[in-house]
Amino acid sequence: MIIKKIFVLFFSIIIFVLLDTKEIFEEKISFDSCYLPTKKVALTFDDGPHPYFTESILKILTEYNIKATFFLVGIQAKKYPYLVKLLSESNHCKIGNHTFSHKNLTKLSEKEIFNELYLTYQILNSITGGKNIIPYFRPPGGHYNNNVLKVADKLNFKMVLWSIFTNDHSKKITEKELINTIIYSLSSDKEIILLHSGSKTTLNCLPKIIEILKERNYEFVSVDEILEDETYFVN
Repeated sequence: MIIKKIFVLFFSIIIFVLLDTKEIFEEKISFDSCYLPTKKVALTFDDGPHPYFTESILKILTEYNIKATFFLVGIQAKKYPYLVKLLSESNHCKIGNHTFSHKNLTKLSEKEIFNELYLTYQILNSITGGKNIIPYFRPPGGHYNNNVLKVADKLNFKMVLWSIFTNDHSKKITEKELINTIIYSLSSDKEIILLHSGSKTTLNCLPKIIEILKERNYEFVSVDEILEDETYFVN
């Protein structure tokens, strides 16, 4: 009789432990199933800096407390150093290299390509002291070849293109067309959107673009933050 009671007690303890373990295990599985990967988007603005446009874009970024990346042209930076300084002092943007004179790099010699990239690098760094400058360049028009990549490698520059081409530099594009282009082009958890800082259409649409991306749960980051992820490949 005593032995029987001991067996009953022993099996009761085992069943209790199993049930308790099962409950903990199921709770952990339920928690893990709620995990969602972070969606990131990098807004990038080419061809600046531009008086009024660059300042207005930065104001919008600041109001929404989000980040973006500006790929600046050397000639423009030399002409408007106060705007370059303004960008570098902001916590809402990073600055990349968009060549000195916005030429098609595939039409140039290696020496000319070097000058286009290095001269811009010198100008940007002399104005900012290197603050918020990232070692990335974007070739005008997305045109590049082996010579471009070879020279960039010597300068320790990394090339970045985009995942969404908005065509916002076209004078014919409407605000509705620009917004729809972005909406229907979103296809990944990590996007790099090409925009232009001198576009009136882009400036007018920017708050709406930001709100749409926020609604789709995108986190706004600088382009180098996206490219740190080795699983992301730029087209």
